[in-house]
Amino acid sequence: MFFADDHYKAVGLPHLNASVANPVLGRGDNLLRITLANHGRLEELVPISGNGSKDDILKEMAEEMRSIDAFSITAALEDAGPVTVRSGPQHIGSLPSGSVAELEFNLSVGDEASGWYVLPLSLDFLRQADVSVSNGDSSPLLQPENLSLSIGVLVVGTAGPLRILGTKSDLVPGDRKTLMAIIENDGSDALHNCFARLVVASPFHVDARASPLGDLAPGAMAVASFSVLVDENASWQDYQLGCEISSDEGINVLSFPITLKKTGNSFWNLAVPLLGMLIVSVFVFQKRRDLIRRLRRRR
Repeated sequence: MFFADDHYKAVGLPHLNASVANPVLGRGDNLLRITLANHGRLEELVPISGNGSKDDILKEMAEEMRSIDAFSITAALEDAGPVTVRSGPQHIGSLPSGSVAELEFNLSVGDEASGWYVLPLSLDFLRQADVSVSNGDSSPLLQPENLSLSIGVLVVGTAGPLRILGTKSDLVPGDRKTLMAIIENDGSDALHNCFARLVVASPFHVDARASPLGDLAPGAMAVASFSVLVDENASWQDYQLGCEISSDEGINVLSFPITLKKTGNSFWNLAVPLLGMLIVSVFVFQKRRDLIRRLRRRR
């Protein structure tokens, strides 16, 4: 159904997607933060008729551009196995194209949970299918829509022997940059043949290659380096990323914060001088250890 007296017709729809600010969860109670964004784009504004009031025609042209906005959004997150959603549906009045909104859901993660889980996110909303303007009054024709998205979360268990001392990055939306993490073996046993993989969700993207760390003796440190692409429309906010470290002895998953900021420095950025010194120390330590091993072999 469309209005017969249209002056303009917009071609374009809302385009909603969701990204998780903190995809790494622990067992017990958690607060999951989801960023909902509308990337709808107006493809064309087609003139239909020039009859009628000039003011009405101009107003209808402006109102037609709202065809890419979403209205009366209801977002409902569903359980997945031992990950239980404790919050009811969230409501957003409107989400214009180019804007974002934050959703928060209380989760309860069972003690047996471990690894990846996919939580269905159901979105019900209205979009403007058409609009008519007469004597300055707008009459929009709203049409219901629904959308199902998948929200991935990674549940980590109890703390293992590894820890992240700090990170160094200059991640910005719309570009691929390097992220480095200094990892220490804080345990009493050596870990052999270690590799680190970055655990991310949209708006972050990382290639599948793992960063080799080698053997980590007790108290030893290593630097993991990752090439990370950030979506151009990523929100300027705090995120929680994960780092999965595999070794001959098993797998450890760690988490750490990353902040995308237009200006200013986060805690991690302020730590850059210290991280630089640590990186040099790790390099010297590894070279010295390799030299000692070679000397021992000669004997």
